[in-house]
Amino acid sequence: MTRFSRLSVPALLAALAATGAWAADTKPTFESLDKNGDGKISLSEASNHDALFVAFKSLDTNKDGELTRAEFAKYQ
Repeated sequence: MTRFSRLSVPALLAALAATGAWAADTKPTFESLDKNGDGKISLSEASNHDALFVAFKSLDTNKDGELTRAEFAKYQ
């Protein structure tokens, strides 16, 4: 059985964080969710992030089916 050195664990965690593979419970940025760059997050765009998808209806205060930066800021 191979042992990890003390230096390899932080390096592994840094690599996972950099690739996004370890960021399951972190909140995404507005820019990363706004895939089409229209300045809004649609329900379809939010569907890639489970927690945001669940919160979408309550965050969409004007009920237009999209989140503005101001509406999304309440999620952060």
